[in-house]
Amino acid sequence: MTISRTTKWAVGAILGVAALAVLAGLLFRGEYATTQGATRSFTIADDFTGVRKVLVRTDAAKQIVTMGGGSTFVSQDWQTVGGDVGSSLRELIDDPNWRLELRGTLKVMTKDDYIGEHEIALDQRVVITPDSLVSEVHLKEPTARLKKYDMTTRFFRDLKSNNTIVDLSLTQEILTNAPWFAHGIADRRVLASVERTLANQETAIRKVIADNIGDVPMFPLR
Repeated sequence: MTISRTTKWAVGAILGVAALAVLAGLLFRGEYATTQGATRSFTIADDFTGVRKVLVRTDAAKQIVTMGGGSTFVSQDWQTVGGDVGSSLRELIDDPNWRLELRGTLKVMTKDDYIGEHEIALDQRVVITPDSLVSEVHLKEPTARLKKYDMTTRFFRDLKSNNTIVDLSLTQEILTNAPWFAHGIADRRVLASVERTLANQETAIRKVIADNIGDVPMFPLR
């Protein structure tokens, strides 16, 4: 089959425009901020009371943000709202409706392809009750690439089975160097990173519980 000269010119023009678009994107790279979020839920077939005690005893409740694999732990500075942890626990042992709240700063080293390796500080709030444990984490100061980071992790008791339901959510805004024609690619890559973080969190949480649930102490708290 013979291709006409007009068709050849048309194909050449299309390829030329595409090449120019790619070249322009490489020469005039613009910054593009993409905000992506995801959620993930699962059930752990263990009594919530035991799961809560494992999370507190292993310090997983405080370091849960690093379970996603996108960062490593650096340091933590914690305080109990209304007093120190020891005295609060002693006061709450006999209260069936006890509530313990912790606030602090968590420092981690990021390992994200877009963000690079940077030490960042996160505000963290953990609230523990007989039937729930909630961790909320927010970025304290934006960095050159990471503009927003909000993570919420909720463990709560299934009142019918006493098993543990876990809800994970993560939203982050990252400033990329994607040219205009690659914004969709940047969106998909950042979203995939968020979803991968939550999947890694689930795997890590399940492992922590499985490795420790058989050795649950009487304390802290019933």
